[in-house]
Amino acid sequence: MTGESGFQASVDVAPQEKKKFGNVMIIGLGMIGGSFAKALKERGLATLYGVDRREGELTLGVSTGVIDHPAELSAEFVSKMDIIILATPVRAMESVLSEIKPFLSKNILVTDVGSTKGSVVDAVRRVFSEVPPNFIPSHPIAGAEKSGVLASNSLLFEKHMAIVTPLPDSNPVLLDRLHRLWRAVGADVVSMDVEHHDHVLASSSHLPHLLAYTLVDALANGERSQDVFKFAAGGFRDFTRIASSDPVMWRDVFMANKDATLATLDHFTDRLADMRTAIAQGDGASMFGVFTRAKSARDHFLRLLEQRTIGSVKEVCPVSISVLPASSIKGDISLLGDKSLSHKAITIAALSAGMSEIKNVDLTGDVRITMQAFRDMGVVIEEVTADHLRVHGVGLRGLKAPIAPINVHQSRDSLYLLLPILAGQSFSASVVAEGKLLNRSMDDLFSLVRKMGGEVVSEVADCLPVDLSPGVPLNVSVDLTSGSERLRMAAFLAALYSPVEGCVTPFLSGVCHDEVLLRHFGVTILDHGVGFKVVAAPLIGTDIVLSGDEYEVAWLVVLASLLPGSELSIKNAGLDSAMFAFLSFFQSIGADISMPPQDEFGLYEGVLHAGFSELKAFSLTSQQSYQFRDELPLLCVVAAYSVGESRMQGVGSLPYHYEDRVLALVDALRQMKIVCHYINGELVIEGGLPQGGELDCAGDDRLALAMLALGARSQSVTKINDCQKLLEEFNELESVAMQLGFHCLVTQ
Repeated sequence: MTGESGFQASVDVAPQEKKKFGNVMIIGLGMIGGSFAKALKERGLATLYGVDRREGELTLGVSTGVIDHPAELSAEFVSKMDIIILATPVRAMESVLSEIKPFLSKNILVTDVGSTKGSVVDAVRRVFSEVPPNFIPSHPIAGAEKSGVLASNSLLFEKHMAIVTPLPDSNPVLLDRLHRLWRAVGADVVSMDVEHHDHVLASSSHLPHLLAYTLVDALANGERSQDVFKFAAGGFRDFTRIASSDPVMWRDVFMANKDATLATLDHFTDRLADMRTAIAQGDGASMFGVFTRAKSARDHFLRLLEQRTIGSVKEVCPVSISVLPASSIKGDISLLGDKSLSHKAITIAALSAGMSEIKNVDLTGDVRITMQAFRDMGVVIEEVTADHLRVHGVGLRGLKAPIAPINVHQSRDSLYLLLPILAGQSFSASVVAEGKLLNRSMDDLFSLVRKMGGEVVSEVADCLPVDLSPGVPLNVSVDLTSGSERLRMAAFLAALYSPVEGCVTPFLSGVCHDEVLLRHFGVTILDHGVGFKVVAAPLIGTDIVLSGDEYEVAWLVVLASLLPGSELSIKNAGLDSAMFAFLSFFQSIGADISMPPQDEFGLYEGVLHAGFSELKAFSLTSQQSYQFRDELPLLCVVAAYSVGESRMQGVGSLPYHYEDRVLALVDALRQMKIVCHYINGELVIEGGLPQGGELDCAGDDRLALAMLALGARSQSVTKINDCQKLLEEFNELESVAMQLGFHCLVTQ
């Protein structure tokens, strides 16, 4: 039986047991309408009625089990429906609405799946003179190039967005039912107003289809069309895939969403003209900037897509390292750049005017989080080689607003660098994190950022995630109350955004890599009593070679001192005041160390020599224990091999993570039969000869290095478990060990 619109239908409605969504009519059994019907039917959520002007599609819909019954647009069917879904081409919806209008009651939810909403709402108003409360537009962001009921896929909407675009007068009960309907077929439901939807979809869906159709048509009708298609490969196939979509549907889409599409097309053609100019003028920097920002934006899109897609959980294989005793280390070596310095150098280069070359940079681990954040904000960063970056700086206030919140994942280094920089920009920004950084108090950092004059808002007080809004810039003056290197650098960065000058008073005196690095990039930092004055001025791009990782230097020096026959030369050591003080203390208890000379900036840079020596027991005051808090696990190992009884005061007063690390090392010492006493915050270690055994570093890379040193001269093999983080942070460990003759074996 055929209605006025030509839709094929049957005559009777068979009685059905009432299901969750009752009777649902799908008008238009194309790929979207058929998939919706099939998804509901397979889940047993509704009794499905289908209407389609193509008799063949309707027949296939019944025979393939996509729908339960054919139907027609008549009172007999329409009045018995609980939900009606318009899955016709957008231009056909007005005639369909006109036909079902006489039979609709206010309790029937009517929605559509069209990719434009403004034209559909206009059609509804022409038919009903207003938008009835029971008509609520929606649009699934899902599809394929195939069409027809045979392309129906019950999983089509799984982990895809479904956009609901309610109007002010929409029935709230029916709106809730529409949300539940889309969720029932696996979609992630979001709400959006009609106009915003059409502009967003014009950019994300309609324009790409227009470009694909136009490109294929232009190439197919060009002089070299045969060779173009003959030699086209995967890139052409991927870019033009959507040109295989239904031409009728897309003609209707562009006619229905004309204004939004034209606005998006004009914006694109302006950018395309800029690219043409860049190519004509040989402007490689502009081209590379566009490509870098585009890659960053697409990577962000892929991350969002991955989050919506259920995938297999990546299996992390446990990593252990076994240390064979009777090693010695010999040779000359250059270490990969200090990881903390790598974070900082990338940051300062990004904020400088002009190009900077950073060599011997460590790009492993969370350094890439910092690098990605700046790429997301428009900074062009070229990876020349595995340890060489070319950074095209944009200036202190030249960053662009990111398209999404900055995600620092679990990197404290990235967080402490990025937060004061974002607070100094003219745009608002959000920072999110994962795992251990979530809901952990960052009051020291947040307090510092508030001194800059902007607004800092977080749902949980001083915890991530956080929203930053610009305010009136203030001159920053900070008296640091801890020796945190991260907070010290954050304070210097905050001071850079002072209108006139900023002041930073460190907790510990001495020269640090932070101010030296800033001076390399042209920042004027003046000594001011016990602190520094930072004069407001632009940073200038420069070339720099980073010195070797300081903690790895300390570890290798300890190894050389413990292992008889060792002769070690580290060619690119770079020691600040804190590390120089540690190694000087080490010298005072018998270590054979020759340190590099002091340079014009106050650092000790150059070749460092170390060899075996018999070490004496030592005592640390509480102040020294705090000063050497990072190196305390190494000093515990030194105490285990020293002659006599070593004492370390003030361990119990250290920040908890430093104390925990020391106590974990003490447990390892006891396991290897070294006598230790920990009473009232004071640690006593009696020197001896560790026996070897199996230890667990609990995923702490610095603790793992200390345990490797502990096993280096033990009586038997020492195995350290859970070393995955160590290999991520010190990724050249195996090559360094092999080069120097240190016998260790990595196993999974």
